[in-house]
Amino acid sequence: MTPFGSFFVIHLEPGADTRRLQFQQSYWPALVDIIDLADKYRAKLTLQFNPQWIEYILQDRIKLAGIRKWQAMGHEMGLHHHGYDHADWNGYTNRNDKDSEPKYRGNIRDMMELASRFFDPGQLLSGTITDEEFDYPDSIKYDTQGIKIYHAGRKPKLVTFNNREVIQLGMALLSWNGNVDSFKEAYMRSKNDELFGVVTHEHDFARNPVIIEKWLEFVASTGTAIKTVPEIIAEYKRHYPIEQGHKPLTFENDVDSRKAPE
Repeated sequence: MTPFGSFFVIHLEPGADTRRLQFQQSYWPALVDIIDLADKYRAKLTLQFNPQWIEYILQDRIKLAGIRKWQAMGHEMGLHHHGYDHADWNGYTNRNDKDSEPKYRGNIRDMMELASRFFDPGQLLSGTITDEEFDYPDSIKYDTQGIKIYHAGRKPKLVTFNNREVIQLGMALLSWNGNVDSFKEAYMRSKNDELFGVVTHEHDFARNPVIIEKWLEFVASTGTAIKTVPEIIAEYKRHYPIEQGHKPLTFENDVDSRKAPE
């Protein structure tokens, strides 16, 4: 048995320095290569950008034009936020009394004002957000969350963050040294009313692109096309209802490697 559909999220990270953007400069070529590889297998990716990536791309009209071209090809541009609860905080938070910390860049309104220069109105739909209690943006409709293999192969659920409902999808991290066979086995065990989500990072791809290509090749061999999160949810809704979820996945409780169960 195989899942109803599959999606692939790329997390684009803030880097250690929240202001100088050297990390983004180093990994821009890897992002270009990810897109080229996805197109080889006709996979439509969901790219989720931390604000440092948005800031970096907005500085260069040629790179911004490249992003618009990728959108026209069918790839999705989404948001990734490392809140204060993340070991690699991106400097934006609605928590009180954090503005004196060296990494601080602003509150979530400041982050979303930056994002408004990057995303067209109504374009920002999916995101992976940490520190959900304080920082969840109102514009996100689809929440992608998870890291372990048991977080993938799930039904999408209607969950509540900050008193508003979003559709949450589970996913598992395929790292640079990931075990692709375990992902394949889990994929083939999925039910036909489930979605199978995978996530990786630009730096994972740069270290070992072969892992990512093996996964793209496998999914293509099953006859299933990897689609963006909004695409796969729209198709899913035509066949199945979105059920209410009473315990959403959260970064602190379910994903943070310092706390997540083995």
